[in-house]
Amino acid sequence: MAASMLVLGAGCSVPVAYGLEEGEANGVAVALEHAGVDAQKEVDPKAENRFLVTVARDDASVALGVLRDEGLPRTKPKGVLDAVGQGSLVPSRAAEHAQFLAGLAGDLESTLLGIDGVVSARVHLQVPEPDPLRSAPAEKATASVLVGHRGATPPLANDSVARLIAGGVPGLLVEHVSVVQLARPARAEGAESRLRHVGPLAVAQSSLRPLQLGFGGLILVVLAQAALVLALVAKLSRLRAAAAAPNAGRPA
Repeated sequence: MAASMLVLGAGCSVPVAYGLEEGEANGVAVALEHAGVDAQKEVDPKAENRFLVTVARDDASVALGVLRDEGLPRTKPKGVLDAVGQGSLVPSRAAEHAQFLAGLAGDLESTLLGIDGVVSARVHLQVPEPDPLRSAPAEKATASVLVGHRGATPPLANDSVARLIAGGVPGLLVEHVSVVQLARPARAEGAESRLRHVGPLAVAQSSLRPLQLGFGGLILVVLAQAALVLALVAKLSRLRAAAAAPNAGRPA
C-alpha cells in the first residue's frame, strides 16, 4: 500500500521546459526552487543530449508563471558566426551587411544576458554599409538597447551599457547609443515556500497528501505485523502452558 501511494504521488508530474542544454535546465530548476516550486531535471527522451524540467501537476501553473517572469528558458541569440552565410547562395553586399549586423547584435545581447540580474536584452543596430566610392559623408551609426533587469536598481548604469555596445560596433560612438532599462519585480526573499515537510522530508504541496497516505499505510502494515507477532507469541505461550499442565500433576 505504501509503495503504491508513493508511485502515484511521483507519477503526477508534468514538464514545463524541455529540449534544454544542461546549463539551461539547471538555471530553470534553480529559479523554480528559489520560488518554492519543487523541480526535477531529467533527460529529455525526445532530444539527444537534452534535458527537461518537471514539476508536480498542481504546481504547473505557478511554475509557468515563474518562468515567464524570469524570461526562462532564454532563447540564445544568433551570433555573427550563425548569421553570416545564411540566405541566398550568392548574397548581395547589402544582405551580407544586414546579416553581419544581426549577428553582431546577437553577440551583444548574449553579453548583456551574461550579466547577473539581466533578464532580457535586445540590441538594434543602424550602421550604414561602408562604400569606398561614396564621396558624401557617411551617415552616423546608431544603436538602441532595451534591457530588462530584476529589481529596482539596474546591474549596469546606462552609460556603462552604452560604452559596452559602442565598444563592440565599429564606428559607433557612445553618445549615439540609446539605452532603455525596464525594472521587473524583485524576487520575494523569504516568501512562504510551497514545500511542505513530513518529518525530515521536504516535498511539494501537491505530493503531501500521497506521501501522508503512504506513511499511514506503512504504519498500518507495521502495526498489523506487530499484532500478528504478539498473537503468535501469546498462542505459543498457551500451547506451552497446556503441554506443561499434564506433566505437573504426575508424581516425580
